[in-house]
Amino acid sequence: MKKITLPARLIRMFENDPVVGWGVKDNQSRFVYVNNTLKAWQTLSPGINYEGRHIREMPVPVAEFADLFSQQEREIERTGQPVRAITTHIQGKEKIMQPAYSVQEPLYDNEHNCIGTVISVRHVRIITPSALLDGKIIQHATFEAPSSVFTEKEWEVVYLLVCGMNIKEISSILAITADAVNGRLRSCYRKTGLNSLSALISYCRDNKLDHYIPPFFLKKGHIIIRG
Repeated sequence: MKKITLPARLIRMFENDPVVGWGVKDNQSRFVYVNNTLKAWQTLSPGINYEGRHIREMPVPVAEFADLFSQQEREIERTGQPVRAITTHIQGKEKIMQPAYSVQEPLYDNEHNCIGTVISVRHVRIITPSALLDGKIIQHATFEAPSSVFTEKEWEVVYLLVCGMNIKEISSILAITADAVNGRLRSCYRKTGLNSLSALISYCRDNKLDHYIPPFFLKKGHIIIRG
């Protein structure tokens, strides 16, 4: 098998990219190159060596998708078509549940033989309903709690409340009773000194607490984007 050698200029470009995680794999899904941004996405320190290793051999949360990734890479090599996907898992330097957008493309040698794949990974930018309604389309969702003022269970109620859900709808989505929803709201009122739903919503918006999506609403998975 021909060894993959990356041009120095390409490595420099990858190394100097603090936003996009870049990786290169051979046609057996073994890593040839990984930049530090991708290592951070996969929750590993820069000193970890990937070269020659399959992702299933790495101590990373997304390794549970190893077989799916390999299947996807063989299809890319066979068809020459890139694949775009959203992967939701524990990832990023924050080591939290969050989605990442990836593009995986075929890598060719000088004779136009496909010898592997190139992957890029970056943040998913989600515009929250409140940002859209307020016309603040540059405000994106966050997946790390912006404050410790509420517990995770309270954040779940607050998120749905900010999205415009009523008590009955929140109860149904969270699969808890209306009394339990109201109990969480009362706790929020005590912590903020407020006494109404509208005041709580305004408080969250005024203090930029309305763009957090709690982990409850993020499900692990790898979804290929078609079209």
